[in-house]
Amino acid sequence: MTKTLIINNLEFAQKQLIINDSFAVFDLKRLAETLAISEVSAKAASIYFELSGDSKQFRYPSLHLHIKTDLPAICQRCLNEVLIHLDLKHDYLISEVALEEDADNDEIDWLEENKEMSLLELIEDELLLAMPIASLHDDNCTDVSMQSGEKPNPFAILKGKY
Repeated sequence: MTKTLIINNLEFAQKQLIINDSFAVFDLKRLAETLAISEVSAKAASIYFELSGDSKQFRYPSLHLHIKTDLPAICQRCLNEVLIHLDLKHDYLISEVALEEDADNDEIDWLEENKEMSLLELIEDELLLAMPIASLHDDNCTDVSMQSGEKPNPFAILKGKY
C-alpha cells in the first residue's frame, strides 16, 4: 500500500510541527525505477525522514528536512549490487513568491506556499538529485567483470587464474 503524506507547508512551518516517519522505497515510483532492487534489498530499502517547521530561524517560515537511507544500485565497475548511503539535510523558506534576497544562498531553497504539498514528492526529488550518476563500490570491487570487447589473457586461462 502506497503511503501519502500531504501537508499545508505554511501552516506546518508556522505551528512548528515535527513529523518523523519511514516508508518503503517502493512508495517512490520514479526512484524505484532507477534502482537495482532485488527481493533481499527491497526489504532493507527504507527511507527515514524528519520534517520540522520553524518560524523563528529565518525571516520567513521554513521547513527543515533530514533524510537517511541506504539505496541499492548497480556498481558500474563490477555490475553487482552496491548500497548508496545518503544522509541529506535541506532547508526551505516558504513564501508566495521566489525570494530574490536569498537567491545567492545555495544552502536554502524556496518553496511556494502550498495547502496540499506532497512530502513524498519532495523527498523523492531530493533523493533523485543526490544519487550519483555512476554508482561504484567505495573500495575495489572483488569480482571485476570484463569490459565489452575485452578478451581474457590466454596464459591466465592456462594457469587457471581467470
